[in-house]
Amino acid sequence: MSKQQGPLDLGTLRGTIAVVTGAGNNGIGWGIAQHAAGLGMHVVVVDLHEALVRQAEARLRERFSDVEIMGFAADVTQPETLEACLLSIQTAWPDRRIGAVFANAGVIFNRTILKSTVEEWATTMNVNVLGVVNTIKAFVPTLRENDEPSVICTTASIGGLVRGDGGGAAYQASKHAVVALSESLSFELAARSPQVRVHVLCPCIVQSALGTTSAVNAGVARGDIDAAELAPQTLGGSGLAMQTERHAEQVFDHIAAGRFYMITDNVRPYVDHDYPFDGLGIVRERFENMMELQLDNSDAWATGSNGHPSAILKGPMWQELKRRAAASDSDASQ
Repeated sequence: MSKQQGPLDLGTLRGTIAVVTGAGNNGIGWGIAQHAAGLGMHVVVVDLHEALVRQAEARLRERFSDVEIMGFAADVTQPETLEACLLSIQTAWPDRRIGAVFANAGVIFNRTILKSTVEEWATTMNVNVLGVVNTIKAFVPTLRENDEPSVICTTASIGGLVRGDGGGAAYQASKHAVVALSESLSFELAARSPQVRVHVLCPCIVQSALGTTSAVNAGVARGDIDAAELAPQTLGGSGLAMQTERHAEQVFDHIAAGRFYMITDNVRPYVDHDYPFDGLGIVRERFENMMELQLDNSDAWATGSNGHPSAILKGPMWQELKRRAAASDSDASQ
């Protein structure tokens, strides 16, 4: 095995540049940007809307005065905007190298296949898949030019390793594509550019406003919302969801360990409870089905923690949420 997938001393990234797409709100990208700055990396915050980029830029500068911060508004579905971002970085910091690129921008529309629209599918694939491809094509050639170790990390989801169900078809299909293209990229670079370390991030349950931001972006595109007035979204999720800062810590721990499939599960020390999502367990169940050439749909008859059947939202976390909901209902009825 080449050094492409071996352990990495994160100290080698200090003083280099981290580029993070989809970092303008308070979600996974924002957490990664903060953690990178805390490691002594200079950070480029990339997001779709200028207002969010400038606010994120200001917040990072206020918190991390010992590194330099740049904000850049770019649409990851438009290759030329990412190329312009790279040019701006090279112009502003000609003597610094890019140490890590996080292709993280994404959208989600939770609808069943029959109730979803073709426009929602097109947006999902354009942002979640082609946006990653465009980010790779814009930045990886620059990473290859330097012999020092660097990181290209794509954001998929645990949904990219397990089966789709309920309203997750478009999102999970896109994330399966991200996993596959990341595997291909790793193979393509393994022999010729092993210093470029490829990782695919598969988060389990992290505090997020992705559904809200996806709807907001659609509203801006329709002209219903003024992009100049946007502010970072308040994060949602149950009390068992991982905080974005702790999630970013787990991301960089995976990078340091040299793991290609970075399943960031809800486990200690990254959460303060003992109710994991059990990502690996659900992945194993899917592959056991595949080895048997069968698809077990027995979960379709079971009621999940949110009242809807699910083949994946059923591990210890969801059982605890179901227990808490039942206890709350019992207390309310007394």
